[in-house]
Amino acid sequence: MTAENYLLSIYRLNEEDATVTLTLLAEHLKMLPEGEGLGTSLPTVGGMIRRLEREGLLAVDSKKQLSLTKKGSKHAESIVRRHRLAERMVVDMFDVELHRAHIEAHLLEHAISPYLEERIMEKLGMPNTSPFGYPIPGTDYVHKGVSFRLNEAEAGQKLEIDKIPVDDEVLLEHLVRNQVIPGNAIEVNEINTSTGIISFKCMDDDVVVGYRVGQFIWVCPPD
Repeated sequence: MTAENYLLSIYRLNEEDATVTLTLLAEHLKMLPEGEGLGTSLPTVGGMIRRLEREGLLAVDSKKQLSLTKKGSKHAESIVRRHRLAERMVVDMFDVELHRAHIEAHLLEHAISPYLEERIMEKLGMPNTSPFGYPIPGTDYVHKGVSFRLNEAEAGQKLEIDKIPVDDEVLLEHLVRNQVIPGNAIEVNEINTSTGIISFKCMDDDVVVGYRVGQFIWVCPPD
């Protein structure tokens, strides 16, 4: 379970185009639910990195940057697929509140067998994204257009939410409460780098987030 959580975290950081280092990985692991029982001190994380490197799942370059090997990518895609499928399942089948789906998926992801994975896919109608907009590895997902970060938008633009961050439970609950979820339309009011504020209208309500948060909300032009 610990190794799977490390691979999932590295995969997630890669999706954000982050340069993965031991320190960044340790900070990301701190955002996982407490029930995962992960040690997040630098010595503990360093020990697991060395183990994953010995097992051929991870490579560490001369700059101490971490990357998944071909074998590691395959394992990472498997756990990410189960995690996002679990998110979709608890939302679609059990009406779990969206901001709790990520936590529940962490509890379920390690217990889903390949057989059950196939059955869940069939039951849900072969979904290709999580409820948060992220592609489920191994599906027929094709992005419908060019997406970019909200902090790169311009005032007056009418856009659609493509993906929202899932690792910060408090932030996620704030976004869900304001209906900032994939598929919903927004209109950007202001992006102010001086005050660090982004304001926009979503479903006729005004929403304000920090500029840094805007780096993790992905948007795209509407259909």
